[in-house]
Amino acid sequence: MKASKENVHLPRTDCPASTQRSARRARTHRSASGRPVAATVWAGAAGTLYWLAAGGEPSAVMDAAPWLVLVSWFVYVVQWRPCLRVESGGFVLINGLRDHRIPFDTVEDIEVRYAVAVRAAGKKYVSWGAPTPPGSFDSGFQHVSDLKSRPHSMLPGDERIRQPEVVTGRDRIAQAWHDARAAGLHSSGGTVTTTWNRPVLATGVAALLWVIAAVLIQRG
Repeated sequence: MKASKENVHLPRTDCPASTQRSARRARTHRSASGRPVAATVWAGAAGTLYWLAAGGEPSAVMDAAPWLVLVSWFVYVVQWRPCLRVESGGFVLINGLRDHRIPFDTVEDIEVRYAVAVRAAGKKYVSWGAPTPPGSFDSGFQHVSDLKSRPHSMLPGDERIRQPEVVTGRDRIAQAWHDARAAGLHSSGGTVTTTWNRPVLATGVAALLWVIAAVLIQRG
């Protein structure tokens, strides 16, 4: 069921420019479990190295270190780094090794299912780190029932996010696009920019080479 049009509050055109800018400041959205999982793995890796060193086994430390560093790097790429950032001009999807900068005027649709996906410039970009759906223990079983009844796609004219429901980070992501369209979009030439994060990629290659070298030394 959609909310009535009377409940839709579009941005006011007579608001001061400073107020509109502050309302559209950059905001970062992350999965609630991503960083805690990464921190737990890193703590376990550090604890393992400390335990081996305290046991007087330096060779064991050297054998385990490259593997733990590689695992720690992988967890950083998959759990710690991914997020979706909403800026004044569009979305920035930070996914592991690659970043996608998606201007608002290129966005065709936003899909909210088990992951947040942005359709822009004829392609689909899935965010690794956007907030996940709320669970039954967070919002109650009734909210889970309501969540299943929601439409999966939110077009600019879709007013469901104005209903009196629990507003999550996933809703705010779609709302940012909705507000940008209502306020007027600035042309970006219809270009989505994708870049590789070279420092992270180089660190991963170095960790992998360290593991390979350690294996060769052990076999030699």
